Amino acid sequence: MRPTHAGTFHVAARSIAEERIFKDAKDYDKGVAILGDLVRAEFLECHQFCFMPTHYHLVGTFADEMLTPAIRRLNRRYAGWFNWRHGRRGHVFDAPFVSVEVTTERHADRLPEYIAENPPSRPWPWSSVDRAFPFVTPSPWVEELESGSATPNQIPDLGARDPSPVALPAPTQSSPARAPSPRGRERAW
Repeated sequence: MRPTHAGTFHVAARSIAEERIFKDAKDYDKGVAILGDLVRAEFLECHQFCFMPTHYHLVGTFADEMLTPAIRRLNRRYAGWFNWRHGRRGHVFDAPFVSVEVTTERHADRLPEYIAENPPSRPWPWSSVDRAFPFVTPSPWVEELESGSATPNQIPDLGARDPSPVALPAPTQSSPARAPSPRGRERAW
């Protein structure tokens, strides 16, 4: 079951069978435009993203009950457009998206570098790390640290639970694999 509470999450989604779902600049630009539309419509606050040939990463803050609707809308709008543009049918994304809540200082510290190092080359024009986008805002913990109003422990350290940056599961041809979530519950990937 997906989280329904408000929070900051690292989200990732992968294509079916490693298919290139961002084939050229038009595809990437459309993905960025859809994400920007969702931010302006207040589905989420985007802190960092990177669209790559076969998958994407996104760090965002979501209000209660908004994580699933926001990512579902992003994936469905992009998939519909991609299928129309490339004359294809069927699924574009392999499985439901992966989401991990950013709850520890260690995760918050490692996440920006992890996403920055994901693209096939740098600078990468479809990454908020390498290019400014008007709808991307600083992560909440960065904003608080820079303002001087918080200590480095603004994100609570919840002990042994350390959800490191999302490593995407290997694509499947059939049903999605099941793996334990950071909270110990089963999560479909």
